Amino acid sequence: MNQMYSYPYYRTTTKDNGTITVSGEHTLYVAPNQAVVSIGVVTKNEDLEVAQKQNQQISNSVVQSFIDNGVPKKDIQTSTYQIFPQYNYEDGKQIFTGYEVRQVFQVTINNIESIGMIIDDAIKMGANRVENIQFVNSDPQESYQEALSLAYQKAYQNALTLSNQSGQQLNPKPHSITEQTTPISAPLVSTTYVKAAAESTSVQPGQIGVTAIVIVKFKSY
Repeated sequence: MNQMYSYPYYRTTTKDNGTITVSGEHTLYVAPNQAVVSIGVVTKNEDLEVAQKQNQQISNSVVQSFIDNGVPKKDIQTSTYQIFPQYNYEDGKQIFTGYEVRQVFQVTINNIESIGMIIDDAIKMGANRVENIQFVNSDPQESYQEALSLAYQKAYQNALTLSNQSGQQLNPKPHSITEQTTPISAPLVSTTYVKAAAESTSVQPGQIGVTAIVIVKFKSY
């Protein structure tokens, strides 16, 4: 797993009545190994039944393209199914023009290198809406534990520096440790409409930031 290290971030540090309280933060940047894509089909027709039938036919072809590209059925889920009446306004009057049917699938892709091909093939089958692509790591705990360890080390070094500067002795055994939860920062590619192009869609996954923050109180004397 390729990792990049950020410089630690320190929050407010206090010293009171023989204690030193510090906080340390550390972020690891790891490569994602999964992508979650929201891709769908929008159809329009004056007749609702026709619009629904067209949508279902195209959606079936799009889902089959996912399966043909190695996506298991369990990783394909309908996330949105909506019907919208459509209107035009002429001379201040509302004129009904038909219906829009929208079906969006949430697809989990385990082979990141195939994302562009999967999107292209879905578009060839009639998909006309890509709402977002989110890159994730299926098991971030290992990276988080490493970030947590480094955050604590930086907090300890900060406390040691303060105790030396203030002429105190630091008890290396922490009096208390508080772990603060932080969301994993996942790169997000967002768009509302994609059309077939002559060249394959190129999607860059970037990296995911895994951050750990701890607040540690040490005794000093």
